[in-house]
Amino acid sequence: MIKEQEKELFSRWKNERGYKYFISDGVLDEAEWNKQDYKVLFVLKEANWENGNADLCDFLLSESSSSYWKTWNNVARWTKALLEQGEYPQNVSKADKSYWLRKVAAMNLKKVGGDAVAEDETIREYAMSDRVYIKEQIKLYKPDIIICCGRGNGKNADILHDIVFDPLEVSEWQEPITETKYNYFTVKLKEDHLTPVVSFYHPQMRGSHDKFKKRYEEMIAVGRILKEKYVNNGGSSE
Repeated sequence: MIKEQEKELFSRWKNERGYKYFISDGVLDEAEWNKQDYKVLFVLKEANWENGNADLCDFLLSESSSSYWKTWNNVARWTKALLEQGEYPQNVSKADKSYWLRKVAAMNLKKVGGDAVAEDETIREYAMSDRVYIKEQIKLYKPDIIICCGRGNGKNADILHDIVFDPLEVSEWQEPITETKYNYFTVKLKEDHLTPVVSFYHPQMRGSHDKFKKRYEEMIAVGRILKEKYVNNGGSSE
């Protein structure tokens, strides 16, 4: 049971690192997760939840109103883009958000919550100290694709490539995916195929629905191309 394994990992993580506060995360709905043929993991930096102990999954599925609406509405849209495609969903109700988020896993690199703006150097320091636990959490899910949310200096994908995974586990950075501008690398999390790790935008990005729609359409292309390359062809293309 993944949720039981998460609980054990998070308890050990918190106690061994001596954290007073800890925000757990991961698979939002294990039953829905297990139904998915294509398993998606979103990686973010930290929760905007300073000095707190909480379960981010429970919070998101409670459909509470919060400042998280833009972040998780876009994650819900991107989940739809990867799993179902179709037209851009401009309006995302609380029920829509819950429906899509139940199908994926989402985790923060830094389990100690922060404020509204993540400090890149702080995230990197936590990732360095917690890399064994971060890697264990990712390997627990064995995702088919990892979407790292946030570009620019100190991006999550760099942290996974340079700090969390062993050098022998990862590929070099690949050229931008055809039809998009997104770089990625691969990591071997399963015996039968490689998992692409994509550097994508942060869902809290500023902009209008025109921009959000463009990101949605790009996510469709990312998912389609990488699924064909690393899943539908029977495994590894490298």
